[in-house]
Amino acid sequence: MEEKLITIVVLPYSKALILKMRFEAKEIDCDLENINLIEGAASSTVRVKILEKNLNGAIPILDDFLGKKMIVIENQPNQNERHILVPIDFSVNSKKACKMAFNIASHLQVKLVFMHSYINPLIHSIPYSDVYAYDSALLTKIEYAETSANSNFQEFISTLADEIGKEKWKTITSEFIIKSGYAEEDILAYAHENKSQLIVMGSSGNSAQKETVGSVAADVMYNARVPVLIVPESAPQQDLKHFSNILYATNFDEKDFVAIDKLMAILYPFDIKVVCAHVGQPTGNGWDLAKLNGMKNILKEKYRSEAFECRLIVGNNALESLEHFIEDEKIDILSLTTHKRNMISRLFNPSLARKMAFHSNTPLLVFHA
Repeated sequence: MEEKLITIVVLPYSKALILKMRFEAKEIDCDLENINLIEGAASSTVRVKILEKNLNGAIPILDDFLGKKMIVIENQPNQNERHILVPIDFSVNSKKACKMAFNIASHLQVKLVFMHSYINPLIHSIPYSDVYAYDSALLTKIEYAETSANSNFQEFISTLADEIGKEKWKTITSEFIIKSGYAEEDILAYAHENKSQLIVMGSSGNSAQKETVGSVAADVMYNARVPVLIVPESAPQQDLKHFSNILYATNFDEKDFVAIDKLMAILYPFDIKVVCAHVGQPTGNGWDLAKLNGMKNILKEKYRSEAFECRLIVGNNALESLEHFIEDEKIDILSLTTHKRNMISRLFNPSLARKMAFHSNTPLLVFHA
């Protein structure tokens, strides 16, 4: 019986050529099939196809190519093209996040990389005992998962381009990646391997279940080494040029100034005032006010042309105090630094960043300490 070709990933043509060479170096035959996700698109997107019998050998090569094997290399100069990574799941909220990402990319003049990961039935077909009954319908399930993901992706991107405007859409370079796998792993691996400037993604509201077990957005927020912009489901949809105030919530962490440098690198094209605020009490030993004044002096000296304000938010509950401040001061984006925490802490004592991601209507820009 003739061997059947299956699609292992959808990539931009330039990246697909490199992957093809890697496969062929391991004696894995590979074909490239051109597709047009957007009519008139400047960059070509192709399906990378291999024989079904070579799937097990090809997956580790693909994971390594996209960055699944995460090796930290310190002080290495960034040779990658500046880009914003936008994970999508075809939801309405995902489209809202895409529009915000496009808005940022158009001002920064950087590339957009849209990524979608779908569950491969093969992943869930690993036997749990020594006896394994081959599922004859597995290939059909794989083909259906691939076809469905590609169809939904093409429809989503086409609709997004129509709503943004075809001429405006063409002003930004876009790349498209569709692959089987787990979304949070693929997002983190790609962002690390390719040194993404920013990850922009939607969160799905504030259900009690998400408070307990987490979500893809929360996992990315905790583990990403690059800034992550979380767009809540209920966030108002507006152009960034209409944003005027950004709140950076500080707890006087030593990494605050590094985070603010990254924040300013993202915001420099926009006329936005940055408010650095700490939730605490004006009484006591006075250290909170002293630290805020010191922070204000450093920022004023470093960013002389920028509008900075340092405020003490009086309150005992950080979450409630920040929400009231955001509403009263008409804050457009909340930004803060979070720390990597173990699973037990995340389950029973969620961090402020996680709480704000699921309780606030304001977009949340998170930096990792």
